[in-house]
Formats: sequence, structure tokens, C-alpha cells
Amino acid sequence: MVNPFSGKRFPFGLGSLFQRHRPAVVTSKSALQLSSLPSIEQILERPDSLPHGCAGYFMPHPIRDEEFLVGRQKELEELETAFNGWRNGQTASVLVVGAQGCGKTSLINCFLNKRAPDWNVLRCDLGVRLRDEKEVLEFFGRLLDLESPAGTVDQVVEGLLKMAPRIIVIEGGHNLLLRVIGGRKALEMFMYLVLRTRRRHFWLQSCRLLPWINMDRHAKASRFFSHILNLEQLSEEKLRQALRLRLTKCGLDGQFHESREDFEQGRAGGQQEEKEGAFFRGILTNSGGNFYSALYFLLLCCRYEMKTQTLLFYPPDYLDLAFVKEMDRTHLLTLAELAGHGVLSVAEHQQIFRTTDLQSRIAFEYLEQLKLMMPAAGEKDGVDRAYDLSPIIHHSLKTVLEQINLLY
Repeated sequence: MVNPFSGKRFPFGLGSLFQRHRPAVVTSKSALQLSSLPSIEQILERPDSLPHGCAGYFMPHPIRDEEFLVGRQKELEELETAFNGWRNGQTASVLVVGAQGCGKTSLINCFLNKRAPDWNVLRCDLGVRLRDEKEVLEFFGRLLDLESPAGTVDQVVEGLLKMAPRIIVIEGGHNLLLRVIGGRKALEMFMYLVLRTRRRHFWLQSCRLLPWINMDRHAKASRFFSHILNLEQLSEEKLRQALRLRLTKCGLDGQFHESREDFEQGRAGGQQEEKEGAFFRGILTNSGGNFYSALYFLLLCCRYEMKTQTLLFYPPDYLDLAFVKEMDRTHLLTLAELAGHGVLSVAEHQQIFRTTDLQSRIAFEYLEQLKLMMPAAGEKDGVDRAYDLSPIIHHSLKTVLEQINLLY
């Protein structure tokens, strides 16, 4: 839950934007500096990066093969149980909730792989914020390919009930709520449609964790779902198992080094088991069990030795975001609201904080240059494109915001 003002209203004037902000600093020689982290594309362009045929195993993209769905068997079984209950006449609507990059889409993909030949599947990502009832009606008009736009919620319900039973998958549930006055109307209408038709259709939705907490707090959204599957971050054991599986499947031998210095100086002695353990612990520390982030740090700290056709690994340095605590309060509040909404645009930032367009643009530009936020996936350059927290540092940033009581 975002606590934007903690009992006090802070001005969002231009002067406050630059108050107290300090450049990112490294608190130890071995700390990773956020500003120096390369993108995944830049990592793959290195001459000693993974071979093309091998790199695919480590890209942080949703999977479809259940073999790679490590640590989610319980949730997959619960999803199967809900679906079988619906087939037997029970009302069912399922929500998959979890942190950004935890594997919600992968779980849904693996579930649908068994259903695609036998069931009509209607699937989409909300993509943009639905702000009012009119936009909800327009969304369902497009989704259902209605000949004429639906003018009322009852017309949409009628259209859904006339359709043959199917699996309806809606991803990006964080786009259903903007926490401003009147902002929950779209969420309530959307959920009413699910509630009215979940005996006819099997509804499967996904939502990021922090926005979901806000939805449930403000609109009691959990009452609209018969099953809620909470994908917690992977434990150290499961994270290691999942990464180890990909290393095995890529078909190359791996050699672990005790530190980056040992790797750079070519020192490879000692027990591999101990060094491997240190590598995976470093990955877990920086990622917090978030699989997207874990794959990023694996790619960052991996080199390919062509001569021996071996992958060389060293533990990542600690990612230190202590500088975030020293940032201006208004920038911290922006990060907290971004985490609590999943994505935010400049216009939405203006609505929440009641700022001018220029003030919101300055805040977004500053945070983007610090690599704390970035354009949301699929967004193109535009006046009002949406922004997202970087999934690479999502866990670390969330931890910092919790420590200063801006998230709870």
C-alpha cells in the first residue's frame, strides 16, 4: 500500500524537485552502481557474450514449456482445480497475483498449453489504463468484436452470455485502478461483468502485487474472484534449481569463480561447489527471488570462453540503492505511486499530485535518467506514454521504499 503523504502534504513546486537530491554513490568498492548497469541488449552485444543458440535459455521472457516452470507446481495444480470445478458447473474466476517479473504470464502460458486444442481462448493485455465506465464498454466492444458499440453494461453482459463458453484471459490488471477521486469506477464495472458471467466463462486474470493490494483495500476486489493465486518470490533452493535447469539445457559446461577479480585474473582453483553456491547467493541477494532480475544478473556475470566452449561465472557485486533514501521527497513519492499503480503516465502523475505538465515531465525525466524507471513494454515515444519501474531493480527499490515507510 502506498502512503503518499504520511500525514503531511509536500509541495510539488519546481524548487522541491531539486531539493536534497544527490548523485548516486557507491558505499563500498564492491557495490554495483545502478547508472553503470548495461541493458540486456548491451550485454548480448559483448564479444564474450553467450552464443546465439545458448542465449535464448537465459532471456527473461515468459515461457510456455512446463518443464521450466520451477517452483510453481502448487499454483498450477490450484489453477487446474479451479478450471475443473468450473467445467462441473461451479462459478469460477481466478486471479494470478505477484510482483513484476515473477512469472505470472509463464504460469498462464503453461496452463493454456493444455487447453488450446480443446477450448476457445480469448486473451488480451489491457495495455492502457481504463479510467471510466465508457472506456470499459469500449474495451469489451473491441474484445468481443461487437458489431455496434455497447451503450450499457447490460448489453455487454448479454453479449457475453450469448457467446459459447470459453476461457477469457485478461492480463495487466493493474490498469484497472487510478487512485484519484472517482478512479475506481472502471474497476467496479469491469469486475461486475466478471461476476455476472463467470458461470458461463472461465475468467483468468493477472495483476501485479502492489496494485492488487490497493485494489483490494479500496474496492474489496477479492470478492470478485473465487480463487486468488499469490505467486511469491522463489526461494533460494527453487531459484537455484530453475537457473541450474537452464544451464543444463543449454548444453555448455560451466565454471564458477570466487569473485570478479578471480575471474579477471584467471584464478579458477578451489571447490566448484562452494563457488557455485556463492554465485547463486549473490544472484538471490540482488534479485530477491524475482526471476526476471535473476536472469539479468546471471547474464551480467557470465562470459563465454570460445576456446573451451565453457561458460564462466562470477558472483555479482551487491546492488546498492542506498542513494535512493537521500532523494527529494517528491521523487520518492513518485516512485511509491509508480510501484503502487504498476505503471504511470505523465498525465496520471499530474492527476495524483496536482502538478503542472512541466513539473511531472521533469520528475519523470530525472528518474528515467537515474535508471529507476523506464518506458513500459510496448510503449512508443509520445507525449503521454506510460512508465514502469525497472524489473531489474524492482525488489531492491521496493525494499528501500518499505524501509522509509512509503510502501507497506
